[in-house]
Amino acid sequence: MLELNIPNLLKSRGIENAGKHLVKGGMKYHTVNRLLTGKVDSMTYATLEQLCILCNCTPDDLFVWREGSIGGIPADHPLHTMKPKEVVANPVERMKNLSLSKLEKLKEFMDGLEKE
Repeated sequence: MLELNIPNLLKSRGIENAGKHLVKGGMKYHTVNRLLTGKVDSMTYATLEQLCILCNCTPDDLFVWREGSIGGIPADHPLHTMKPKEVVANPVERMKNLSLSKLEKLKEFMDGLEKE
């Protein structure tokens, strides 16, 4: 079953309060509430696009897949790549503990990523 993974996605980006972030970004409170509590069976393309913009991601980043609703899916099926992963630690908190020389290396690495 596909499920939205918005809180974990935003947490990995250093945003602790997903609801507040989405409402501040222009989404309606009741829509955000339904999205974050899993009480949504469908959404419009406009909502999906707005989520992608506010979460700085693509649609595949918004979802995780859990086995169970449909049986007999082969082990090499692409849905298996969407299984929930461990929540990525807040990078800002991790950077606070780096030495200046390591921060410089991180800056160079990030500069390279931005040029790609």
